[in-house]
Amino acid sequence: MARQRHGHGLVSGVVLGLVGATCIMSLGTLFVGPRPTGSSSKVMRHNVGTHPSQMFPGGAATATAPPPTPMNNAAGGKPRMPPIPMPFGDVSVDMTMMRFSHFVPRLYNFCRGLGMTKGRIMPSIGFCADENQGFPIITITKHFGAYPFTHGYIGGIMALDRHGPHSHHGDDFVIIHAPHVGYDPDTEKYGIYRRRQMADPHHSMSTCCGKVAGTLAPYVDAYEKALGRISVREAKDGVVLLNIGNSLLNAEEDDLGIALNFDRLLEPDALENPLLLQSTSVVYIASQEFTDLYRSIKTQPSHASPGGQGSQVLGDLDASGVAWRSLKDPSFKQLLNQDFFSFKKTADDLPGEANRFERTLVPHMPFILTHPAAPEFTAALIIMQAEFDRGVHSIVTSDAYKNRNCMLISGLNIDVAPPGNDLEAFPQTMFLPWAAYVQLEDGSQRVIEQDALVSLLHKQPLENKDALDVERGFAALSTHQMKRIVFHNTRDDKMDEVRVV
Repeated sequence: MARQRHGHGLVSGVVLGLVGATCIMSLGTLFVGPRPTGSSSKVMRHNVGTHPSQMFPGGAATATAPPPTPMNNAAGGKPRMPPIPMPFGDVSVDMTMMRFSHFVPRLYNFCRGLGMTKGRIMPSIGFCADENQGFPIITITKHFGAYPFTHGYIGGIMALDRHGPHSHHGDDFVIIHAPHVGYDPDTEKYGIYRRRQMADPHHSMSTCCGKVAGTLAPYVDAYEKALGRISVREAKDGVVLLNIGNSLLNAEEDDLGIALNFDRLLEPDALENPLLLQSTSVVYIASQEFTDLYRSIKTQPSHASPGGQGSQVLGDLDASGVAWRSLKDPSFKQLLNQDFFSFKKTADDLPGEANRFERTLVPHMPFILTHPAAPEFTAALIIMQAEFDRGVHSIVTSDAYKNRNCMLISGLNIDVAPPGNDLEAFPQTMFLPWAAYVQLEDGSQRVIEQDALVSLLHKQPLENKDALDVERGFAALSTHQMKRIVFHNTRDDKMDEVRVV
């Protein structure tokens, strides 16, 4: 299934300066341009319709028939939930995510099938610093036989200046990138997680990822306040009117940093020709686009009282007795969708690596705040997509992994909150694969899109015969005789043994 591209905040692609090939790559398509004479560089794009044996000759898949596609085999014939439209391509969540404890052995076996060598694969992670990422790290250590290097900053931003050091720690390489979001199965809400190290039950359930929640907080607050400063009603002649607070119209009074898209909200020339000036607001005639949207939802039941909820626009009745309805009314909140506003803060206002997380989200903030899914979940998906795109570009243009087997795989870690009455339960982390980039030592390169990636992973065995016995390894640390540790005194050229207590 090809993902659809969307116009809002879309990154069209990046130019990859490949040795021996000129490629223009986006997350949806890999185009191969002219190749110099005699070049052996091979660039392929794998879709779910291509058999893996054609993608990895003699490698990961050698079956004579296409592998089963789990996304199309839903139990009981239940229709698959449609993919979620996102700025960098649709994301499938139904029949795609898997337990992290299943994902890692499948990934290891996939890497081995690509020609990576047992005991020579150096994993790295692009995870957030949260403690609930510990179990995934332990699982990676168990199956790859090495504690992972780190390519991650808080929030799931990738530290792409670490390719060089990472490439000196092994022969083959896999980078697992995953921002994360909490999920509470009791309330069925995203963005929260039970912190069992906090004794106070009122604070044990906290934000997750905290970086996402903290970054979104001022934008969520501004959006909610803006909703309270806009009211709507339909006049008796059928004209839809908008009552907009002065603080959203006057830049000197602006305290929210929100810019309304008047060209789409109001009828032509309405901003210069308001219908009515009031003490704290201005009344305008709405555009046909807004009018159509209003009429499509106005029949839904409302829980608001006349005049709106917390509106700074006075909800007085007009002369005919018709009340204004605040956009804070749950029935009308969707009227201020991503097409009708933006934030005045832009990516240019957030320079430097320390601001990369917010800089990545700011262009998509109206999309995040008006998306049907939880904003924490939506924001994490955008970080996942944007950082994969950036990560692929950095690997392809770096010499660190040149002529080496390397994979970058991106997804989302969904941290399912453990029960409050079981203090020893590990968190049940789920992994939602997004895409992978594979580069082999022969120079071939592939981008594997989501459905194809899930299909390839699902085909791998869950058993990893090379996995470490972690408990036995820990036991050995306490029982095996230690080699002596000495301190070399260079001044006296003496070797003094260090005693262990």
